[in-house]
Amino acid sequence: MALLLPGLVSAQGKYGATPDDSTLCVQSLSLYKEFVKQKSYTDAIGPWRQAMRVCPASSKNMYIDGVRIRRYFLDREKDPATKALLVDSLLMVYDQRIEAFDQRGYVQGRKAIEMLRYVPDRSEEILALLESSISERGSKSEAGALAAYYQDLYNLNQEGKVSKERMVEDYVMVMGHIEANLASASSSEDGEDEGGNLYEKARDNVNELFFRVADCEDISGLADKLLAERPDDMELKTRLLKALNVKECTDAAVYQQLAEAVHRADPSSESAYSLGLFLAKKGELSGSLRYMKEAVDLCPDCSDRVKYLLKAGQVASATGAHTQSRSFANQVLQVDPKNGEALMLIGNAIAASASGCSEPEVWGPNWLAYDQYQRAKSLDPSVAEKASERMNACAARFPEQSKAFFHQLSEGQSYQVTCGGWNETTTVRVRK
Repeated sequence: MALLLPGLVSAQGKYGATPDDSTLCVQSLSLYKEFVKQKSYTDAIGPWRQAMRVCPASSKNMYIDGVRIRRYFLDREKDPATKALLVDSLLMVYDQRIEAFDQRGYVQGRKAIEMLRYVPDRSEEILALLESSISERGSKSEAGALAAYYQDLYNLNQEGKVSKERMVEDYVMVMGHIEANLASASSSEDGEDEGGNLYEKARDNVNELFFRVADCEDISGLADKLLAERPDDMELKTRLLKALNVKECTDAAVYQQLAEAVHRADPSSESAYSLGLFLAKKGELSGSLRYMKEAVDLCPDCSDRVKYLLKAGQVASATGAHTQSRSFANQVLQVDPKNGEALMLIGNAIAASASGCSEPEVWGPNWLAYDQYQRAKSLDPSVAEKASERMNACAARFPEQSKAFFHQLSEGQSYQVTCGGWNETTTVRVRK
């Protein structure tokens, strides 16, 4: 009995203060979980409340489920006063979880995300929670907490309560944590995230807000300030270079210094890409292409591979290396089949191949390029205007109907393109 007593006391403490409490706790837990499994949250809330009252330290999942239950009622409530009370009840679940299981930084991040969703006007309170959470967890911070932190900063900036300088400086910090997680493919420690790579979404959301606020002058000014304070901090230099690249601030005075320092210390896809961008802006395309190819080679499966492949393809196209450009574009399409920029590059490569052909073969590449531009326009609205311009340019080189007829070709007829080394089928078109 002496040996069994400590375990019995511990069990009673976890599942309730008395044996009767323990019985009630186990029953309530079992009952509410069954209802949650059936998504019958109206039936679940009674036994869930009972379990929370009798044995708050019995199960961490009780708090995770409690959030789902509270959200169910909150999202269906129309009355503003009742909705405000339900928000407080939801947030209380997080406070009770901290009291029962600690994990303060992690749970504060989760609570702040809920507040940003339901009570975004409480911006300063949200920011305090997220500052505490990210300060404690650093690169272990969840994607949602990092994105929420920058969203809340942006909201406060729009209210005139946070400076643009802080927006730029904290961008460097937030993106450092996001990139660290993208590199290690981290996930939620409690498995509470729901599908997809949330760090990629966080990166895109943070970048979108950053674009609205910062310009190249802001970033280069911050870079000068931070580099003066921490001249030997290579991690800082890498993050600043990333921020400059996001806005393509290759004309900034500090850009070349950063790109060369980072690449010299530890050649990476990012630093190679940076030097490639810098040389492209200076018009040194052969040197730029060399670095762009290096960026692709150093990034076999990194999150920015599509970006590097596209830029390499664009630089190759500008140098007249159309076969190489098309190769980069095809690699993009293997990852992103609807990428309009890649389809445009393939169209450009096909159109360029017509120069060494004579009639009627010379028309084939124009028809085939037209197909690519048309596909790009239909799949990717972001290139629609540019694709239309290229389609019009191709159409201006279509043969007149009489010329096509002379070569026994008619509009709508299937045509095998062989000029330029192609072996693909397209459709005959005539000039209107």
